[in-house]
Amino acid sequence: MILQVLFLIASVSGATNTGGEPRNHTTFKHLTTTREFIDKTLLIKFILDNHWHIYIAAPPGFGKSTNLKMLRDFFALDVNSHGYSINAAEILKTDATIQNALDKCKGLRNVLTKRVAFLTDTEGHSIHGNVTKPHGVYPLKNYETFSKPALQILEQFPELFLTQFARYPVILLDFGTLSTISDQDHLRSFQRMLSELFKPFCYLLKSNRLTPDNKDEFLLYRDQFEKLSLDEITVGGETLARLLSTHHHRKSIVLVDNFDAPIREALLAPHLNDRSFKGIMWGVSRFVKLLIKSRFVHRTVVTGTVRVDVFGLTHFPIFDDDYLHRYYGLTEGDVSELAKRFEKQKNVADVRKWYGGYKTAGEGQTIYNTRSTLTFFRTGELKPYRYQCMKFKTLKNLLEFEKVGQFMEDAFDNKTRLHVREKIPQKLLEQVRQTVFGTNQTYIHKNVILQILLDHGFYTVQDRDTLHIPNFEAMLDIKNLIFDREYYINKLKINDHIIDNFVQSIERLTGEEASFNNFSAAVTELFKHRIPRGARETAHTLLTLVADAHKFSLLRGQETLESDRQDVLVKRSEEIGIVIGIIVGSINKIALKPVFLRSLQVFPDCKLRVAILLGLKPHGLIGDLEVLYALDNRTETRITR
Repeated sequence: MILQVLFLIASVSGATNTGGEPRNHTTFKHLTTTREFIDKTLLIKFILDNHWHIYIAAPPGFGKSTNLKMLRDFFALDVNSHGYSINAAEILKTDATIQNALDKCKGLRNVLTKRVAFLTDTEGHSIHGNVTKPHGVYPLKNYETFSKPALQILEQFPELFLTQFARYPVILLDFGTLSTISDQDHLRSFQRMLSELFKPFCYLLKSNRLTPDNKDEFLLYRDQFEKLSLDEITVGGETLARLLSTHHHRKSIVLVDNFDAPIREALLAPHLNDRSFKGIMWGVSRFVKLLIKSRFVHRTVVTGTVRVDVFGLTHFPIFDDDYLHRYYGLTEGDVSELAKRFEKQKNVADVRKWYGGYKTAGEGQTIYNTRSTLTFFRTGELKPYRYQCMKFKTLKNLLEFEKVGQFMEDAFDNKTRLHVREKIPQKLLEQVRQTVFGTNQTYIHKNVILQILLDHGFYTVQDRDTLHIPNFEAMLDIKNLIFDREYYINKLKINDHIIDNFVQSIERLTGEEASFNNFSAAVTELFKHRIPRGARETAHTLLTLVADAHKFSLLRGQETLESDRQDVLVKRSEEIGIVIGIIVGSINKIALKPVFLRSLQVFPDCKLRVAILLGLKPHGLIGDLEVLYALDNRTETRITR
C-alpha cells in the first residue's frame, strides 16, 4: 500500500475561548390540530378491504402507534349513560358534513370488499332513541376529529364513514409496556396491563345482558389481577372480547401495538435463560392467537418491527405492499408539504439525506422516517434522532468482523445480499438466542440477524435483495453498533499498543516535523495487515479509535453519505483543532486546500488549526508508504517500507 500524507499547519491569533426514545403519548385528536399532521386516514379503508387479521411490520418511528390510535378513534363505539351503544349511523345520516361529502361523491360506488359479509357478521343492537345532544356538544366524541376539517376517509368515502364510524367495541393494547427484567416482573407487568385493558369498560358491570358469573370474571381481571397465572392472562383478551360481544351483540376490533417488543428484548436479554425467553414468546403469542381464533373478534390489527411468525396473521411489511407504504412513514409529497408549513423548503435535500432513502419494493418510492423528520422540522437541527443501536449491544460477539460485521460493512458499498423472509419462525429465534449467548455456536444465523437489523430500519432493500444504507442517520446508528476498539483489533489484527501509539500521535501533533512523521508511521502501522478499502473505511477506523480513547472534546466524521473526501474532526483542546481529510488518489496542495478551509470553519476560535490530507493509492501494496508533507512552505518526500 502506498499512502501519501500531506500536512498543512496554520497558526492564527485570536480569542482563546470557544462557546426506545420516549414513548409518544400525544392523542390522535391533538395531532390533527398541529402543523405536523399528515392525513393517513385512508389506512382505514385499506384495513377493511384486506384480510381479517393482519400484522403490519415497520421500523421504529414510522407511525405505527399513531395509526393504531387513529383506528381506535374511528371504530370505537360510544355508549350512553346506561352503557349501551349509540347508533352512530342514525345520528350521522342527517349531518351536514356527511351530506356534503355524499353529494360530492354522488354517482360513485363506495362499496367495501366483503361488504355484505361484514355487515351481516357484525350486526347488533344499539340504542338511538332518546339520545340527546347537549348544547354545543356532539354526542359522538370522536366525530369532530375526523370532520373539522373533514379528513380524507370522510371526504372520499362518506358511505364507508357513515356505516363504519363509531360502530365496534375496540380493544387496544400495547405490548411495549411488558417488562422482561425477570419472569416475575414480566408476569406482574402483564397482569397490570390486562387490568388497565378492562377498566374503560366498567359499564359492563351494570349490564343486564351479563350474568353474575360474567361480572365476577370482569372483576377478577380488573381488580384481582395479582392472582392471575400466565395461563389465565393469555385468555384475558379473548375473555374481554366475549363479555363485550355479549353486552353489545357485536364483535370487537382488536389493535395490538409493539407486539414483538417483549420478544425482541427477551431474545437479547443475557439475564434471562432459554426457558424464560420461550415463556415470554409463548405468552404474548398465545394472547394474540386466542383473539384471532375467537368468534367474538372480527378484525385484528397487530403492529411490530420484527416479522415474528404468529399463526393466523397475514403479514404486511410496509415497504413490500404497493399501497400500505403511503400510510406509514412520510412520502416525498408529505415532506414537501411539511417543509412549506414550517418554512424550511431549502432544507428538503438535507432532510432526504438524513432521514429519507427507504425504498418500496414495487415502484421504488422514497419513504422518510416520520419521527426523525418531524423532530427536525420542529427543532431545525439536522442530527440523529434514532438510537436503535442501543437495543442490539448484546449481539456484539456476533458482530465481529469475521462473523456478521464484514457483511454489515459490505452493505456500505451495496455488496451484501439478503433473502428476506416474510415471517421469521419462532423456532428460528430460539436458535438465534442460543447462538448469541454461546450455548450453540455451530451455526451463526447471519441472515436472520441482518433481517432483524433491516426490520429495525438500519437498512433498506434495493434491487430486490441488496442491503443499502438509506440515510446518514441510519449510517451513524450502524457505526455506533459495530465499530469500537475490539472490533478493529479483530479486523485489523492489531493490538492495544498499536492503537495507543496512534492516539498518542494525535495528542502530540505540533508544528514540529517529527510529530507528523510519528502520525504517518502510526497510521501505517494500523493498516499493516489489512489495506483499507477506501476513504470511508479509513475514516471509520480513525474516528472510532480516536473516539474510544475518550481524550478529546470534539469528534465528528464527514456528514455526507457519499463523498470523494471523508473528514475526521478532532478538537484536542481549546488551543488546537485538527481536520484529517481522506481521499483515494494523488494528493497535492490544491487537494489539501478544502480540508484546510474546513478547519477554519469548524475551529474558528482555536489558536492552532491543523489540516491533514491522507491520500490512499487504489492498488497499493501492504507496507509501502509515501509521505508528502508541507510545513512552512517546505516540502519533503519520504518512502519507507
